[in-house]
Amino acid sequence: MAEIFGNPGTTELPFLEGVRQRYVLTLHDSIAVGAADGLSQATGSVSVANLHAAPGLGNSIGFIDTARRNRSPVLITVGQQDRRQREYEPLLQGDFESMVAGLVKYSHEITEASEVETAIDLAFRHAQEVPCGPVLLSLPMDVMEEAGQVSSQAPTPPTIPSQPVESIAERLNAASNPVIVAGYEVDVYNAFGELTELAKRLGAPVFAEPLCSRAPVSLPFPNFAGDLLPAAALIDAGLGDFDAVLLVGADLTLYPFTAAPLLPGKEILYLGTDPSVAHKLHATPAYGNVRDQLVKLLPQLRPVSRSYRRPPDFGRANRAARAAVSMGGPFVLDAVVRTFSDHAIVDEAVSLTPTLKSFPVYRGHRSYFGSRSGQLGWGLAASIGLGLRLPKTLVVVGDGALQYSVQALGTLARYKLPVKVLVLNNRSYAILRSYSKAFHAPLVDQEYLQVAGLDVPGLARAYGLPAESAKSPAELSPGLDWLHSIEGPALLNVEVDRTVPDLFS
Repeated sequence: MAEIFGNPGTTELPFLEGVRQRYVLTLHDSIAVGAADGLSQATGSVSVANLHAAPGLGNSIGFIDTARRNRSPVLITVGQQDRRQREYEPLLQGDFESMVAGLVKYSHEITEASEVETAIDLAFRHAQEVPCGPVLLSLPMDVMEEAGQVSSQAPTPPTIPSQPVESIAERLNAASNPVIVAGYEVDVYNAFGELTELAKRLGAPVFAEPLCSRAPVSLPFPNFAGDLLPAAALIDAGLGDFDAVLLVGADLTLYPFTAAPLLPGKEILYLGTDPSVAHKLHATPAYGNVRDQLVKLLPQLRPVSRSYRRPPDFGRANRAARAAVSMGGPFVLDAVVRTFSDHAIVDEAVSLTPTLKSFPVYRGHRSYFGSRSGQLGWGLAASIGLGLRLPKTLVVVGDGALQYSVQALGTLARYKLPVKVLVLNNRSYAILRSYSKAFHAPLVDQEYLQVAGLDVPGLARAYGLPAESAKSPAELSPGLDWLHSIEGPALLNVEVDRTVPDLFS
């Protein structure tokens, strides 16, 4: 635990007197949680966000939910009012445990200095026990002002229980046409090599889970069949020809609703650490570290004659060329992915995420990060934590999503983090306009779905970041080269096609 993220208030000052770790200032409480989420994903260990009493915790609820869905081990500490005046309902007091009910794995208010070490150890264990997730400790001012004993002993690391994989092997050996759905845990446990061998042994295609938050495969990978879309009817269509579906550290996230049962008549198998996934899908599970489980599974699989190789996409270059005139997504993102092939990508492109994922952004361990919650503002905040550990990070964010955590630009500049920000500016909430186009047509052109007139480079410069714009095809390549080569954090605003995309129809 080398850093703590936060924007402290009066209730946190007694706590800060004893903090020995580096305190990274974020300019909004919620960004601290997003940054901690990013750092946890970069390191695989617990990170800490320090929030200011009830207002700070309230500001951060959306980011806590995202950390929960991302399965990120984040310890949230919240400064509580002095308990000696609690009966008077003083300013900033709150029932923090009730506020986060259902969003954290564990919450506790410390009542005396002697229990601090035990409470922290327990919180760490809960955060790291699989499936990982956020936890909360409430720190009353009067307790933090007490003298206590300090130990240098590290919190006790949890173990990951493992179950036999024989039942999974038997069902795969009996299947006539199995398919693999790979998810975020392939990256968490760096199981790319084992996944590749599994696909070869089964002769099966590998799909990415819908709305994956981390790279599920390492490209190039001939068995990769693309990303599943997050709707039951579309998942059924994509996996309709297969009799057995093996989820490898994956989940099946759904939105919007479609009137179709999910994978009817399929044998569903699950390797991973999250019992809730197996339960809701009625899957046969073998819980455990995905990499270890695959190592055990591979020798038990019988040789097969079938094979799978995804046909090459000969039309990609043509689609990119046709989109050049309008600064369309295929043209812009083709250039982005080629220029930043040496960067980890944080994806909050939102309406252009499907286009971004059609390019080789999954390049193995810690190469791709996204939000599993649908929250706007996560990407820029998470890049703070990622930028503290990864040498090169590119955030791809829409102009609307940028405004949800624009203060993160100040933290990137303040600490000179190696993060580049690419804003895809269509001057609207294009994802909402696309949904409206499919389901609520009269709303497509409503004023409140537009984000017009923002000086995005000016915003970045106000926070201390160098910033430029690319408004035409001729300006795109020089702009991307500038963003790639400039030292330290910087922002490029790219004016993209404003046509409402057909994402839901």
